[in-house]
Amino acid sequence: MGSVRLNQRSINSKSISGCEHRRKIMQILFRELIEKDELFLNDVLEKSFNFDSEVAFGKSIRLGPPGYDNGTLSKKIINSDSFTTLIIIADQEECGVLVYTIGTPNIVNYFCLDPVFIGKGIGSLAWRKLEQEKKGIWQLETPAFSLRNHFFYEKNGFKKIGEKTYESNAVSFIYRKIIKDV
Repeated sequence: MGSVRLNQRSINSKSISGCEHRRKIMQILFRELIEKDELFLNDVLEKSFNFDSEVAFGKSIRLGPPGYDNGTLSKKIINSDSFTTLIIIADQEECGVLVYTIGTPNIVNYFCLDPVFIGKGIGSLAWRKLEQEKKGIWQLETPAFSLRNHFFYEKNGFKKIGEKTYESNAVSFIYRKIIKDV
């Protein structure tokens, strides 16, 4: 697992909570995933991929990368020396994972939130926090059917640069963002 060098600074956000219209300060932190987090990682991956496919195709459809729903993908992530894997923590609650590879370009391998945390600004805050520390060209793939993901990445400055078709006729969109030192 790669070394993570992120400052312990947090990003604060003023957000409106539901219909209560009160301001809340949200603190986003990262911590490096460790082996004992395997169940958490597997749970977040499975819930996140299932949520995306159910939104697109209905409750009975569950789609994701190979091994996302049986622990194989989690083991691959944990055992990889090329991945940096972070647990996303919002207001002291673990709510997601960010898995990336530093290279040319940097690759976002998996960026998943437990669905109960979606729509609260946590993903955008986590991405901005990473941007503060990790500059360069970032690239990712997301399923063509996941309109919510497309909106999220475009809202956060990514541009669609291509498509990729797999053997099963599944299509992914490729997004890229350049983050420059200011």
